[in-house]
Amino acid sequence: MDLSETSIVNATLCLLGCFSLLTWSVILLKAGESALNAFRNHRFIKQFWERPLLTYDTDTGKAKSQASRIYLAGLKTLAQIPTEHISRTEQYSAWHELLERAMRQQIHKEKAHMESGLGWLASFGSTAPFVGLFGTVWGIMHALKDIGSSGSASLDIVAGPIGEALIATALGIAVAIPAVLAYNFFLRQNRSSAATLEHFASDVLHTTIQTHLLQHTVSEHVLTHPE
Repeated sequence: MDLSETSIVNATLCLLGCFSLLTWSVILLKAGESALNAFRNHRFIKQFWERPLLTYDTDTGKAKSQASRIYLAGLKTLAQIPTEHISRTEQYSAWHELLERAMRQQIHKEKAHMESGLGWLASFGSTAPFVGLFGTVWGIMHALKDIGSSGSASLDIVAGPIGEALIATALGIAVAIPAVLAYNFFLRQNRSSAATLEHFASDVLHTTIQTHLLQHTVSEHVLTHPE
């Protein structure tokens, strides 16, 4: 195994180069995914409130957006409600609780998907400086050995090897900075998106409860005032 100064430092630089490539790949993929999700969610939620509510149209949005998948998860629960239960007050709370759980479970799935890939950014951001520092320390160590063997510590002998070794640390920091910044940015974006989805699910639940109460009121009115 070749453990010379040049081979170790070059291997470190190659590893950091791979880290940089993977970091920017994850950043670009997550940026595109975040922008697409935001656009689709905004479009679906806007269309959702413009059409008659709770029409049980499982074709809505083709489940392409996060909001549509949450909505369809709720529809699957609502579709299981027997018709006679809708007009019975004692059945409301149980079915509405199931509706809330179904949508919340889908929200958790969407959160897990949004967080996928962020672990790579956290790992690259935390390890890249240390990998670069390892290459620098290894290069300086061999540079000092060469200085000792040559018996000369003039600037032209010291500056070259140490300067090359410091490139590894600089590259490690250059990899870590965008990884950490992107990680923090996507965390904030995910929290904002999760809040939007939770508000939408709450609105769907509220609308469902309101609709069922109106149906119950109409049913009672028909029973007490038959024509």
